[in-house]
Amino acid sequence: MKRLKTFLLYALIIAGFWIFSDIIIYVAINGTYTNVNAKIYTDSPEIIIGESKATYINGYVKGGIKNNTQGIINEKYVKIDLYSARDVKLGTKYIKIENLEPNNYQEFEMWYKFTDVDYATISITDDIKNASEEEFLSQKTATYLVIGTLLILYFI
Repeated sequence: MKRLKTFLLYALIIAGFWIFSDIIIYVAINGTYTNVNAKIYTDSPEIIIGESKATYINGYVKGGIKNNTQGIINEKYVKIDLYSARDVKLGTKYIKIENLEPNNYQEFEMWYKFTDVDYATISITDDIKNASEEEFLSQKTATYLVIGTLLILYFI
């Protein structure tokens, strides 16, 4: 019985340390993100930015697109240009809009890895002729691709 109590005490100490370290890590990581101004240069469709934050080396933009037009929006892209404090364009990211019915809402999330982003400009475009694959690949998609590749390699 004494051994069981000791085991339970150790299990509680480990669980408490685990929870404490998760909270500290969450606060430390989220405390490094600062707000990034997002300037929207379109009225139709309506773009709503929920959150736009960055650290020194990376960041993200979360928001949504509401189709306030009369037709279906298809094959259009949300273009996010990222700039430094000295108005130097650091890079561009694209989010594809597909089959967005009138008065419907589509959420988006785009992660980027650019250094020292100060603000972002957001617009709608049809032309993506010179866009690279990296400009479309979000962090979440890249993570899933890596996990899928590792699973395929494991079973082959």
